Amino acid sequence: MFDHTEVQLVFAADVAECACGTLEALSREPSIPIVFDAELNEYHIVGAGQEKVMIYHCISCGGRAPASRRPELFMHVSLEEMERLRQVTQGLKTLDDVIHAFGPPDVDQPGGYSHTEAAGSGPRRTTWHRQMVFGAVSDTANLHVAIGLDDKVQFSFMPKARD
Repeated sequence: MFDHTEVQLVFAADVAECACGTLEALSREPSIPIVFDAELNEYHIVGAGQEKVMIYHCISCGGRAPASRRPELFMHVSLEEMERLRQVTQGLKTLDDVIHAFGPPDVDQPGGYSHTEAAGSGPRRTTWHRQMVFGAVSDTANLHVAIGLDDKVQFSFMPKARD
């Protein structure tokens, strides 16, 4: 089951932009699950549960879809700030360490992070982890903490949304 977030796929940036108009034409057909998001300048395939898969290349000519405006919605996290965040989280190994360092989280999601192993010779396996988000650690990034077995923690830094 999909969370109502987008699944991101790999695309080839060195391909010329689509000029055939197929995506635009298909997005205007109510019976075809391709939609255009004008605010983000993106085309998506929309599933029955309203999950979205971004379209990076035209299905007809293979040209690149238009450039997304999505990056404009988020703050820039400088390399200096990324290094500072890496330093402040470096010695933290457990959930207790994290709570002691940063206090209570802004968000605590019991099933907030999942990891799906690549399909190999057997069935794919998805593991869900508790995730916490701390916003006060940085002006430009949210600190995401994934909690695994034995309260072991992993960190990621996500740009904050612009106001």
